[in-house]
Amino acid sequence: MVRFGAKGLQVAPAGGVVPNSGHHHLLINLDSMPAGEYLPFSERHLHFGKGQTQVEVKLAPGVYKLTAQFGNGAHQSYGKPLSQSITVTVK
Repeated sequence: MVRFGAKGLQVAPAGGVVPNSGHHHLLINLDSMPAGEYLPFSERHLHFGKGQTQVEVKLAPGVYKLTAQFGNGAHQSYGKPLSQSITVTVK
């Protein structure tokens, strides 16, 4: 289970671009994306555009880098300051 948090920001569904608002993305084995870049839709770029704050992620056994990246309503990254990475081992 992955749970996301945000301080000083409003978590909202994708759509319009509202300052200090957006939704979470989970990047698998990737670093944070530069501010302003569009977060692609792929197996390694998971989008939570409904405003979800938790998700169960199923991964094959192994070691993974998971990067939570906050993006605006248009799926543009807010950059490294609004991201955080952890390493997990799935058994």
